[in-house]
Amino acid sequence: MKLRTHKAAAGFTLIEILVAIAILATLAAGAWQAKGWIDGKQLRTQAETQIGQLSLAMNAYRADNGDVLPHGKGDAASAAILYSALYCDEDSDGEPDKDPVTGTTRMPYCEQLIVIQNTKSKEREEGIPCIKVKISGKDAKGARIKGKRYAIIDPWNQPYRYRLGCEVTDEAGKTGMGINPDFDIFSLGADGKGDGLTKDGDNEDNISNIQVW
Repeated sequence: MKLRTHKAAAGFTLIEILVAIAILATLAAGAWQAKGWIDGKQLRTQAETQIGQLSLAMNAYRADNGDVLPHGKGDAASAAILYSALYCDEDSDGEPDKDPVTGTTRMPYCEQLIVIQNTKSKEREEGIPCIKVKISGKDAKGARIKGKRYAIIDPWNQPYRYRLGCEVTDEAGKTGMGINPDFDIFSLGADGKGDGLTKDGDNEDNISNIQVW
């Protein structure tokens, strides 16, 4: 009389499956974090490059205007001041103004600036984008800014800000409060809040912002 033996069917236990799922989930989370870090580094590098271009343009503006710079304070309104100076567009219509003496259209100080009229379009040209944003405050001449004005946008779609330097005075004789001697052009970073708080609780940038960007 012969006895038949049966081998246990090959397969995975429930515990083994759960362990495998946990390992895969951990690997996926690590890969996602690594991607986020790489993307963030690329955006920071892009911001550094753009600020370098904007700084060169501001120095050209200064040379053309008798060594005088606009009086930006680093607030929201300074975004419009920065755009107006570097794109030569004081009325913020998206077009460079005409020279009052020669009548010719002025050339922007920064060739990389691209004014985007239709912000809903997904097609973006290469360059540093300028779009209309809601801005409150006073411009470089002390006039109150109302409604939307053009501003130069950083890689996180937030306006770059501008502040007159701590060793420079404007045409009205006002001394700047910047960190750098001449001027500061900076981004508030990925969160759009900067690094510190004023005594009134408002977000502001500090020296690490300036150094990072």
